Formats: sequence, C-alpha cells, structure tokens
Amino acid sequence: MKTTLKLSIMYTAILAVLTLTSCEKDEINSENTVSEEVSTTSDINAKASAILAVSRYYSGGSNTVHTYRVLNLGIGIGTYEGRPFKLGTYDFISAPPSGTKQIFFLLAPGNRDFVMTTSSSEKSNLLRRGFRDYSVRTLYGNIKKAAYIHNSGGSGRVKLYRFYGASNTDHLYTTNYNEGVNAGYAYEGVVGYVYR
Repeated sequence: MKTTLKLSIMYTAILAVLTLTSCEKDEINSENTVSEEVSTTSDINAKASAILAVSRYYSGGSNTVHTYRVLNLGIGIGTYEGRPFKLGTYDFISAPPSGTKQIFFLLAPGNRDFVMTTSSSEKSNLLRRGFRDYSVRTLYGNIKKAAYIHNSGGSGRVKLYRFYGASNTDHLYTTNYNEGVNAGYAYEGVVGYVYR
C-alpha cells in the first residue's frame, strides 16, 4: 500500500512537471518562434553580466521580418540564420556596465517589424504604436535580465549597423555594412558596438 502511494505521488509530480513544460512550449509555439536552449542558464544566472551570441532569424514571404534573440531576450521568428554578433546581458536590478547602454527589443503588431534601439523615446513611441517589449525577461530563480551594447569601439568590438527596408517594413542589424546595402535597405546609423 505504501509503495502504491509513493508511486502515485511520484507519478503526479512527474505529470505536473510535464504539463508545465508543455505549457511553456505551447506559449513559445503560439508566437511562431523557434526556441533556443541555453545550456548554461544556471551559470548565466550566477553572473551579473555575460557576453552572449545573438541569434538571427528570418521570415520571408508576405510577412518579411528579421528578428533577434539573446538568452531569453528578444524573439526568434522564422528560419534560424546564425549568430552574427554578441551582446552583453546583465541583471536588470543593477545598471548596465560602465561605457554601455541598455538595448531594447520591440516587436511590431502582426510581427511586421522588429526594432532594436537604445533610445528610450523611440521605445516609448513604438510601445504607443502597439509594439510588444521583449527587453527584460525573467530567468529561472526570478532573476531579471536585460541586454547592453557598448557606446564606443574597443578591443574586439565592431559597429552594429541599422538598416530599414521600406518596401517590407523590416529592420536589419548587421556588422557588415555591405550586407544592408546589397539587400537594398536604407542605412539608418550605428546602434552601438558589439563583439563578433
């Protein structure tokens, strides 16, 4: 009888964990995202800041959009295109490291555009237009993380260029200036400095 009770309790606990995991996956899939596992989440949680690769995704067709994701910040929609640059992450309860500024991740209604900006006023304007904010997320252990970008060049850092394709309302972020020009996008400036 005791063994049956223990097995029943263990079965219930496993079922609860599987249900929660399934709900998290359903939430991710409902946004048409491609999830990215981070095998060192506990290590990242333990550090105040870390430099991590940013994944870039592309969704073509009638809803052309490039999206970007680092850790659980930003969002990945469409086909994974690789990791073209790196950003820093930090505990949101503190300020970003000296010589850097927070970078915001915003997704347009209908997934029509994805904007990365360091401008608080641009962020506010986009939120008023219905963009969703993916700039601060909570990891395991209720630790909030945000991303930062460097204000200037330095050892191993390069410019992150921002381009915009008006015909498809798509922003492109790249460390290769020619990539944006060759795509026929208009140059909008340098967001900041990143690692490759």
